[in-house]
Amino acid sequence: MDKSVRVLQEKNLKNTHARQVVLDLFLQNSTPIAADQIFSYLIEKKCDIDRATIYRILDTFVEKGILHRMEFQEGKFRYEISGSDHHHLICEKCSSISDISDCGISEWEKEIRSKKGFLVKRHSLEFFGQCSSCQS
Repeated sequence: MDKSVRVLQEKNLKNTHARQVVLDLFLQNSTPIAADQIFSYLIEKKCDIDRATIYRILDTFVEKGILHRMEFQEGKFRYEISGSDHHHLICEKCSSISDISDCGISEWEKEIRSKKGFLVKRHSLEFFGQCSSCQS
């Protein structure tokens, strides 16, 4: 069974063509995707799905925990498949985004729990600067 179909079934969502195409895009990409990138992809794939439907799909996927919505101080949301906490390097010059997964924050979470009694459910951290290509 196709992974996108399985994910939709696990989340008790109807398997529509629009949902499957959008979810497939996220399953094929590891970096956060903005709505305008989704629209461009759908045009390229000759999928006739209107913008309102795409936004409803994104909202539903966030609500069901399939996607995580984030904002990188650029005035728009980006989305990525939910999963393990990781962090991002955002180039302010070319807008490239890279993931960082080994951050050492798990030790901070333990300290926060023991000293403050606060249970961290998830976290997010972004670093802004210039990628190696833009530094030259």
